[in-house]
Amino acid sequence: MSNETPTGAITNHNLISCIDELSLQDFDDLTSCTHIATRSADLIQNRFANSHYWLDEYIRTLMFFGWSLHEGAITTRTRIDISGSVADFLVQSAQTMGDPRQGNAMIDTLDALKPDRLATLSLDEESLKGRRFQVAPSRYDSRGNLHMAVFNLELIAHTEQSRFLFWPWETKSAKIVQQRAFLKLDRSVLDTKRQLMTAKLREQVMKRFALRQRKP
Repeated sequence: MSNETPTGAITNHNLISCIDELSLQDFDDLTSCTHIATRSADLIQNRFANSHYWLDEYIRTLMFFGWSLHEGAITTRTRIDISGSVADFLVQSAQTMGDPRQGNAMIDTLDALKPDRLATLSLDEESLKGRRFQVAPSRYDSRGNLHMAVFNLELIAHTEQSRFLFWPWETKSAKIVQQRAFLKLDRSVLDTKRQLMTAKLREQVMKRFALRQRKP
């Protein structure tokens, strides 16, 4: 087993990407919190029928485990026409976030995901081929605080496609609807919840695909 932190991960309908190399502890905490928050929200709302309320519950669970919501707000829904692949759209979106490393991290994560058949199949199944999925870029700030941006996404298309992230959508054949939230982790709060987090993870089977770039 590699001791290197993965480039990213797939868990549930979430695609996580990491800027630079997170510590293994932070990587595990990030994916565990994401998984528990997803399952918690799934118990309250149907993520395919009511994404707005589902995302509210998802964020509330993250906040319980020590994540603070930037300015206390989730951005409003926006619709975007896409031309080409959803993967290209994700890279372009990451490149507009102000930190040039965001785009590079997303490229590395998608490059690691593309040849991983089991991970792409799992994402297809969990998201119903893109009907609802999330992308979560993560990074450290200059003080070592862990940040995560959550993009809650819906793919609206004329047809369903396997490997929806990499399918070359024609112009005006698909749209992305998205909401965004930005969070920062308070590790001291999370540390007080570790016993509960461990218990939750024992109750639930977490399917996690670690994404690593193949070395030449």
